[in-house]
Amino acid sequence: MPLRLLLFPWLGFLLALPGWAQQSGYTISGQDPRLAGQQVYLLTPERSSPTRPWPVLDSTQADASGHFVLQGRVPASDVYWLRIAEQRVLQPVPLANQQEQLSGAVRLSASSTRHAPVYQLQLSGSPEVAWLEALQPYALLRSLPAEATNKQLRQLQAQLRQRASSYLAPYVAFHYLRLHPSAQPLLDSLATRFAREQPTSPYLLRLRELLAKAPTLAVGELAPDFTLDDLHGQPVALSSLRGRYVLIDFWASWCKPCRAENPQVLATYQHFQNLGPGFTVLSVSLDEKANAWQQAVQQDGLPWTQVADLQGVRGPTGHLYQIMGIPATFLLDPEGHIVAKDLRGASLRHELTRQLR
Repeated sequence: MPLRLLLFPWLGFLLALPGWAQQSGYTISGQDPRLAGQQVYLLTPERSSPTRPWPVLDSTQADASGHFVLQGRVPASDVYWLRIAEQRVLQPVPLANQQEQLSGAVRLSASSTRHAPVYQLQLSGSPEVAWLEALQPYALLRSLPAEATNKQLRQLQAQLRQRASSYLAPYVAFHYLRLHPSAQPLLDSLATRFAREQPTSPYLLRLRELLAKAPTLAVGELAPDFTLDDLHGQPVALSSLRGRYVLIDFWASWCKPCRAENPQVLATYQHFQNLGPGFTVLSVSLDEKANAWQQAVQQDGLPWTQVADLQGVRGPTGHLYQIMGIPATFLLDPEGHIVAKDLRGASLRHELTRQLR
């Protein structure tokens, strides 16, 4: 029998072996003594409901030396998430069902404290991982709308044009540019290109939905109304506060910058609450646990109206206001129109002084 005929059965057998099957999948590994005995999870891009646990695609337990390996295939090219143990902080990881050998170095998250360290994995090993890491300097663009001439915004737009064929580009366009009215023409042209080059991207439909909607969060627009329960379980509508200047303050008990900003907001509230038509604050908690929210309000001594939907950043209210990061604020005039966004500390006091003079 010819040798080539003998090879075909062996080739089929080898392709069925686990080692061969993983050639077109991912391998994510790392080693750090701080991970010893910890579970490492690979999560889906999103969860079906903010009130349900995040679906787990794969998991493993690090050994006594802190070494772990995750291997497998993902349902589609997308940005997935890594989580260590039951920590809140998630680490994005782009995966495309190619032969991807990724390694993760452990680093402390900015949300760590001395008594409660929070670990993240700094990944390397693929061009998509490197690009997502390189986008960190542009993170503020996700929550702070910029002018069309903003240098960082223009740099990001150039990168998206250059990488429009990457499966990561629609993700970046959706998450980094959707708050920017000045980026609407770019998003329109990118959506057209994505439809041609990667029509199955899950972010294409979302971009089209954004483009189909008139901007509702621009300065001068009427702030979208919502109703949430307060600390006593009573419904409070945003529109019920009209007649005064209102600061909508999105925060959470676990957000260290939010908690650090609360004393500044309190001082501003005490100074301006009775000037002119008046000033108040509506704090919207993006916590998922009522006890944590209620305890933080008491600890920080916040006297104004407190509401929460207890569904986190991805809950309906956060989605309505396109919240990508906190703290996030919207200052409304007495008629409910947005007059400024993302004001903190002295900038909030300056704007109120300007409005009330």
